[in-house]
Amino acid sequence: MKPSFFSRISETSGKISFYSLLLFLVAFPLSVSASQILAGLSIFCFIFSPKENFQKIKSYLLPWGFILGAYSLVFISSLYHWEEYSNFWKTFTRQSEAGDFWLSILFPIAAVHSSEEKNRKLIYKYLWISFLFILISGIASVFSEYRLGKYISNGFTPAPGDRRQHPAGPLFGFETYLPIGLMNTHLTYGGLISFYIPGLILLVLQKIREKDLKRTVGFGALLLLALWVFLLNQSKSAWLGVLAVTVYFILSKWKDFSGKFPKITIGRVSILIALLIALGGTVRFFYQKNWLLQRTLAQLTEIQTPENQRYWIYKLSLPLLAENPVLGTGGGRFKETSSEVSKTFIEKDEQLWYELYITPNKHAHNDILEFAIVGGWLSGILWIGFFYLLFRKISDSSLEKGNFPLVGIGFIWVAGFFQCYLLDDEVALPFFALAGLLWGREKETSSKFSIASTTFLTITLLLNTSFWIWRLSIPAELAYGRQVFASSSTLAKKIERRILPFRNQTEEREKRISEIISVSASEGNSEFSLEGCLTHRYPNPAKLREEDYSFGIYISPNWVNPPSKINVTVFSEESFDEDKLYWSHRKYDLETKELDLKPGWNSFVWKETMGLSKITIFPDIVFFRSFKIQFEGFNPEKQMDLPVLDLGDLCDFKL
Repeated sequence: MKPSFFSRISETSGKISFYSLLLFLVAFPLSVSASQILAGLSIFCFIFSPKENFQKIKSYLLPWGFILGAYSLVFISSLYHWEEYSNFWKTFTRQSEAGDFWLSILFPIAAVHSSEEKNRKLIYKYLWISFLFILISGIASVFSEYRLGKYISNGFTPAPGDRRQHPAGPLFGFETYLPIGLMNTHLTYGGLISFYIPGLILLVLQKIREKDLKRTVGFGALLLLALWVFLLNQSKSAWLGVLAVTVYFILSKWKDFSGKFPKITIGRVSILIALLIALGGTVRFFYQKNWLLQRTLAQLTEIQTPENQRYWIYKLSLPLLAENPVLGTGGGRFKETSSEVSKTFIEKDEQLWYELYITPNKHAHNDILEFAIVGGWLSGILWIGFFYLLFRKISDSSLEKGNFPLVGIGFIWVAGFFQCYLLDDEVALPFFALAGLLWGREKETSSKFSIASTTFLTITLLLNTSFWIWRLSIPAELAYGRQVFASSSTLAKKIERRILPFRNQTEEREKRISEIISVSASEGNSEFSLEGCLTHRYPNPAKLREEDYSFGIYISPNWVNPPSKINVTVFSEESFDEDKLYWSHRKYDLETKELDLKPGWNSFVWKETMGLSKITIFPDIVFFRSFKIQFEGFNPEKQMDLPVLDLGDLCDFKL
C-alpha cells in the first residue's frame, strides 16, 4: 500500500529534523546565529515527524522535566513579582533566565534521534567534525589579533571600535592571543572545547589499553593540541570541570580500566618516562614563554584575582537568597536586586564603590545559586536532580568502538560553581543537544539509586560550599585590598601586608603595625604604585571630593634600618571598567613631594590641583588619585624595614 501524503510529510519532517541536528553540530562552533536557526528548524520539523517519535520521547521526560521545572519556577517567581518590574514583558523576554527554556527542547529531540542505531554512525562523524572545527578555530584565533567571528563577518576587515584579542605573549616570534575560536568570549570557547577534551582523554586511554599504537599517537597528538589551546584559554572554571568529570568517569569505570593495560616492562616504562619528560618539557617551555599563564597560576595565592570578584558577587547574592528563599527574586532581576544590596556596603565603606562597580553583577556566576536566587530554592534543587541523572548516565555509558565519548558534558557541574554556563546560549544550547545524544544512545541499564553519582555531587558541592563559607566569613573590610604594582610579585605581597585595612578593623591594624617586614636594599629603593581614591564622592550623580588626599607612614622606634625619606608622586588614572567600557587606562603625573620620616606616624597630604567637574554621572569624568612611592635614606648594606602605610577609610589619614 502506497504511503499517504501525510505519512510522507511526516517521514520527511523527521529526516529534516535529524539532518538539521547534524548540521547544528557542525554550526555551533562556527556561528551562534546559524546554530540557533538549525536548532529551531530541528525542533519545528520534529513536531510533524512520525508519531512513533513522540512515543520514544516518553523515555526522556524525567530528566527533561527537571530542566523545565527549574525554568517554570523562575517564570512563576517573575509573575509573583509582577508589580516590581518597570516593564515586565520587556525585562522577562530579554533578560529573564526562564526565556532560555526553549534551548532545552533540543534535549529530548536529540535523544530520540540518537536512540536509532541507523543514525549513530552519522552522529559520530559529525561529532568529530564539530570537535575539529572547535580545535582548528581555536588554534587560528591564538595567532589572530582580531576576534575571528566579527573579523570574518566584516569581510576579513576590522571594523572601527571592534574589541581586540587579549594578548598572551610571543611564541616562536609570533604574537599570541587568548584562543576564543569564532566565539565572542574566551569563556564561551573554553566551555565548548570542554565538551570534547574528557572524551579525547578516554579515547587515548582506550587505545593504549587496546595496544593500538597508530590511533594512540593520532588521538594523543589531537589531545596535546586541544590541551595547549585549553590551557592558553585561561578558563580556570572549565579546567576544574574537565578534571572533575574525567576523574569521575575513570573511577566509576575503574574495573573496566584496571588490569587491561599492557603489561609493565622495562622498555614500556622507559618509553613512558621519555614521553612524560617530553610532555613536562613542553609544558614548561610554553609556561615560560607565556606571561598570561604564569599570571593565572600566580593568582591562586594573590588577593586581586577574579576569585576575589566572586567574593563580592556572592556577598551581594546570598542576602537575595535569604530574603526570597521560596519564590526567588524573579527572572531578569538579579542585577537590579543585587545593586540594592551593594548600596549598603558602599554606604558603610565608600572605598568599596569602585570595587563593587567593576564587579560583574548580571548574574551570580554560579549556575545553581543563580537559579536558586531567581526561582527559589526548589529551582536550584531541580537542577541538582538533573545533574544526578546526568552523572548516573555518564557512569553507565560505554566506550563503544568508533564512538566519541560525550562524558565531557558533565564538566558544567563543577565549572558551573564559578560561571553561569547555563545562562550562556552559546554553551547551553550544545550542552542540551549533546546531553540528549548521550541519553539516547545509552540504553537505560538501571533506574536504581546511584551511589557514585550521589557521592560525586555531594563531595564536590560540599567542597565548594565549605570553601565559600570560609571565604565569605572574612569581613568585607579585610577582603578588600588596594592594588599594588611593584618590581616583583613578592615585593607587592609584602607591601600589601603593610597597608592597614579600614579603621573598624582595629585588631588587624594593630597586628600589621606590630609586624616587622624587611626587604632587600634594591627592593626598598625601587618605586611602587599604590591605588588611591576617586576624585568624586558617592552617591550617583557624584559630587567632587572636597577633602585633601592623605595617608600615614609609620616608622617604629625599634626598627634597625628604616628609611628616613619618602618620595611620593601623585598621579591621575582614569576610572574604567575593563569588561564593559573599554576605556584606555591613561595615567599622568600631577605632583611630586619629598617628605622626611621620623619615628612614629608621619602624614602625607595633597590638595587637588586640577579643575574637575563639580557634579558628574559616575564613572564619567571621574579619576583616581593614586601614588607612586619610593623610600630613601636607609643603610644600603642591610635589609630595609618596610614602613606601614595607612590610607584611612578614603585617603583620609587621621592620627
